Amino acid sequence: MSERKRIGALAAAAVVVVLIAAVLIIQSRDEAPANQAESVATGFLEAYGAFDVEKARTYLADDATIASMTEQDDLRLLLSYLEATGYRQILNDCEGASNSDSGSIRCSFDFHGLRSGEIGRGPFGGSSFDLFVHDGKIVRAKQDWGIEKFSPQMWEPFAGWVSTAHPKDAAVMYTDESHSNVRLTEESVRLWDARTREYVEEVGRNT
Repeated sequence: MSERKRIGALAAAAVVVVLIAAVLIIQSRDEAPANQAESVATGFLEAYGAFDVEKARTYLADDATIASMTEQDDLRLLLSYLEATGYRQILNDCEGASNSDSGSIRCSFDFHGLRSGEIGRGPFGGSSFDLFVHDGKIVRAKQDWGIEKFSPQMWEPFAGWVSTAHPKDAAVMYTDESHSNVRLTEESVRLWDARTREYVEEVGRNT
């Protein structure tokens, strides 16, 4: 091979190496936001499932919104309610949206609620979190409950029992007479704790 051809081959090889390096750099840059978003989402959900309010807040932007809540102070009451009612969260897979730049992460999970595990029911599947991450912080989070099995096995029976056995308490615990929404107050959380424990005992006596 002549000197000129050898130089040309080396130059061509160098171009290929540069192109491969450029592709790898671009892929790395594309993967980094998605990996960071998933790490932030997972960290928040682990703190959420452990009822660690302070740690969970470190993953949230100052103006973050969680479902229909308007202030992050509500997060404390929400986690207090979940802890009081024996909530147990079992995280499954987390996946990013097809466009990694969006910072959208969906994590599926199973759960125990209203102390379902203590009476041999659940865990219940089909639920998910949708989290939107921007600049390393969660700006929006939404929890979608899979209640197809949970509602007839736990929510409805408990609501029927508490509204009959403790109607005055039920008026504090729920926001409406249909017993479809939880009232998040300090007093309500205390009642949810006491009445779900009592319900477990009631179910145990009748089985």
